[in-house]
Amino acid sequence: MNFIKSLMHRNWALPSEQSHAFENVLSSRDFHKLLDHERSRTDRNGREFSLTAFYLGNIAHDKKLLLHFVEILTSRVRETEEIGWLHEDTCIGVILPDTPFSGANKLAHDVLSLNGKMFSPPAFKIYTYPSHWVKGFHDQEEDEEKAESAQKHTVPDTKNIQADNNGFDRLLAPKIPLWKRSVDILGALVGLTLLSPLFLFIAALIKTVSPGPVFFKQLRVGFLGCPFSCWKFRTMKIEADSKVHQLHVHDLCNSDQPLRKLDDHDSRIIPCGRMLRKTGLDELPQLINVLRGEMSLIGPRPDVPYAVKHYLPWQCKRVETYPGLTGLWQVSGKNSTTFNEMMRLDISYVKKRSLLLDSKIFIKTIPAIIQQTREKSFHRQ
Repeated sequence: MNFIKSLMHRNWALPSEQSHAFENVLSSRDFHKLLDHERSRTDRNGREFSLTAFYLGNIAHDKKLLLHFVEILTSRVRETEEIGWLHEDTCIGVILPDTPFSGANKLAHDVLSLNGKMFSPPAFKIYTYPSHWVKGFHDQEEDEEKAESAQKHTVPDTKNIQADNNGFDRLLAPKIPLWKRSVDILGALVGLTLLSPLFLFIAALIKTVSPGPVFFKQLRVGFLGCPFSCWKFRTMKIEADSKVHQLHVHDLCNSDQPLRKLDDHDSRIIPCGRMLRKTGLDELPQLINVLRGEMSLIGPRPDVPYAVKHYLPWQCKRVETYPGLTGLWQVSGKNSTTFNEMMRLDISYVKKRSLLLDSKIFIKTIPAIIQQTREKSFHRQ
């Protein structure tokens, strides 16, 4: 096992009668695979599971103390629970299937209470899945109560961070590669420079046909559920009612009908607004969002919060990358796809993300926009 090898690198000699204590401690790679499997299982059965993570500190560098801690931990877990390295040599985690925050919190305190005064208790953090935003932004008060309860039961002389109800998504999400951010910065700078005359023309057009500001700012859900202000050229009248759109989104999220916008008969749209929306020119100011690190050139479109409330847990994998100006869904027949088909395309992009795939999507975007314009159909953003 990786852990036994790491002990050998430290020149630790593990007696045969003690090595069995580590037999059930999974390597970091195997533990993360198990975490991903448990997440998928939870997506199917709709139940909640937790992860208790113990940050070992100095314990990790002392053979006797580490062995003592692992023996305590092993004695307290059930057969259905798994122990493994969350971060190799620094953090041990316990997966607790079908267990809410309270059960994971009890395990952590039971383990630390058995330590006695042999060493300073390690800090720990409890993750729960599905996260509060995954469940539809409905559990904020409950999360605050959990955090308050955790504050009252912290172990003395530790730096416990007890409840992290959206950290699970950060923990399991694939890391954003450096090349992607580099391409985004370069692309956004070049785009804003070359398109500045077009920006001025669109701004003048909007001011001519409609009173009010040129730009429109809307709250969208970004990377791992973090909200941000998304910029667009304004294509609707001032103070347009959003209730109609919310009802339309609700219908699309709960049906198998193709995704389309309300533009055809929407009286809220200003003159020339349909043209801007149809060609995607209204979204060009989002290059600013890309430059700010809130979006990417390529990725799933950022959704509005009232649409995210309808997401099923498995669909939330869609936000495990930064939202983009264009993406796999946009170049894969978006006008004829359903909500679930869009989700599968975007999640497929998250899993297969690469420089080559981003390049292919970028090249296909202009032809996709031209085809969309010819078809005179409308899509939901």
